[in-house]
Amino acid sequence: MTCSVSTSRPAPVGRHDEGVEAIEIGPDRGPTQPDLSVIIPMRNAQQTIGSLLADLLVVDKISVEIIVVDDASVDASVEVARSVGGPAVRVLRLPERRGAGHARNVGFARASGSYTLFFDADDQVHAPALQSAVSVLQDSGADVAFLPYRYRRGHTTHYEGMNSYDRAVWAHYAPRQRQVVGLGEVPRLLGFSNYPWNKIIRTTPLAYRGLRFGETLVHNDILGHWITMLQARTLVLVDEPLCTHIVAEGAGHLTNHRSRIRLSLFDALGETYRYLEQHPVLRNRYSHHYWDFTLRVSTWAAERIDTDLAAEFSALLQRHLLRMNLVDFSRIRQRRDPGLGSRIVRRALA
Repeated sequence: MTCSVSTSRPAPVGRHDEGVEAIEIGPDRGPTQPDLSVIIPMRNAQQTIGSLLADLLVVDKISVEIIVVDDASVDASVEVARSVGGPAVRVLRLPERRGAGHARNVGFARASGSYTLFFDADDQVHAPALQSAVSVLQDSGADVAFLPYRYRRGHTTHYEGMNSYDRAVWAHYAPRQRQVVGLGEVPRLLGFSNYPWNKIIRTTPLAYRGLRFGETLVHNDILGHWITMLQARTLVLVDEPLCTHIVAEGAGHLTNHRSRIRLSLFDALGETYRYLEQHPVLRNRYSHHYWDFTLRVSTWAAERIDTDLAAEFSALLQRHLLRMNLVDFSRIRQRRDPGLGSRIVRRALA
């Protein structure tokens, strides 16, 4: 077992770890490039990280490297992750809490696999779907494999399907599974819930095209989803759930927060929209999908924030909507989606 200060190797554009020095704890790696890198941000996950690592280490037919990035846990998460052992598991410790998005960026800067999966420490991975997705990527040459997911809430044994929007979009596109498509053929996947763990990417192309996640404590996966989808030359749909997302009971889970931290949604949206502004061709082509997503995610978040923050939330939403490019709005209102245009006006003037 070695313990060293790890700094990023020279990396292409898109390998963002913000210069943060991370302590790497684990055995030296072998020289062989793995098929898949799994990046796992971790914060106080001592109850779940061990079983997740065990499940990933016994996946058949593909070689896996696991990079666990600890976001300044105050429990025994690091010790549990280290106890799994073996050269396939690397543990990085961040000196201070920065959020899951930052941790993913740090891990991605060190990924050496042909493909990369961003996963969460408290969710359940489905190995058969993982094997299928990697095989399809190898055979198809696509940049991204896109898969469905399911939910489990708390300690129940009842599994739920995707949310209603995702379910409808997937039903529309899924018959085309395992066919290589461009984003223009499946554009509503941009509005799919912006989770990081239902996609497996081809590492090098997405790194060079600037893939990164946001730096906010919550909603940091929005930017990563949009860059992944916008920069993927080709996608392939695999109709097998890759992840069961487990929503823990109690206020400690970030999904359950109703405090001021929820207002960081607009920081995350702002960063994503800046990315679109920097890529005007993509903004022109897909802005209606972005603004439809903005209205839906803000409606969801508004129902999960303390009432004394509601006015501030509405003001931030209005300010963000008023950033819209007027040419884009004219296209939306006149031909792309007049109903969306009307909803934007109502929310912007509320």
